Amino acid sequence: YKWRVIIIAFFVGVIIFCAVQSGDREQYDVCILYTGPHMFEVGEKDTLSSSFTQIMSEDYDGNGNKNVQIVDMTAFTDDQIREAIGTSDDPVLSVRYAPYTVDNVKSSFSKQVFSGDTVICLLDEYWYNILRDADGLVKLEEVLGYRPDNLKDDYSADFKSLDFSVFFESASKLPDGTIICFRKMSTASAFTGRKAAEKNYENSKKMLKEIFSFENPQ
Repeated sequence: YKWRVIIIAFFVGVIIFCAVQSGDREQYDVCILYTGPHMFEVGEKDTLSSSFTQIMSEDYDGNGNKNVQIVDMTAFTDDQIREAIGTSDDPVLSVRYAPYTVDNVKSSFSKQVFSGDTVICLLDEYWYNILRDADGLVKLEEVLGYRPDNLKDDYSADFKSLDFSVFFESASKLPDGTIICFRKMSTASAFTGRKAAEKNYENSKKMLKEIFSFENPQ
């Protein structure tokens, strides 16, 4: 009985989360997730979003506005926290990083990548490995229609090595080692409208192709 209640509660939570995501979906063309050890400063997410919209060849959803939403989940592994704090014994630093530990972020990350609208993901290696090992990714060659030169493996590429990241300062500010990948369509879309989810998925494919095909004009 206890496990049945837990399972039911989990699925209710997923349905509510998906419903919220579905309502927000009308406000943007594409949603991109960042998870890793980067703390966005005020206005930095908006600048990054603007960089993505600048390379969009069309208004994907046809509503007259180009809009890319950035979902950020700042997250530090234990090693990354130790590196950030260094030899300092200032207790303020420990408090600052406490909300961004793996344990505090993992639940939100799991909901987003397995139930949310974010299909294009910019991830630190730790989080990328979780998604890859859970069979949650699509091979980039299948999405792009060709095999890029800068792949790390079949499912990912070094985001910072792309012309997009070299040209746009907002992208270059993300940490070295940031990985770009493309996740499978969420099975939870059956709860919130598969047609809308498929449209969002196709829009994300368009965005990924434009990111990879962008050529640095400088």
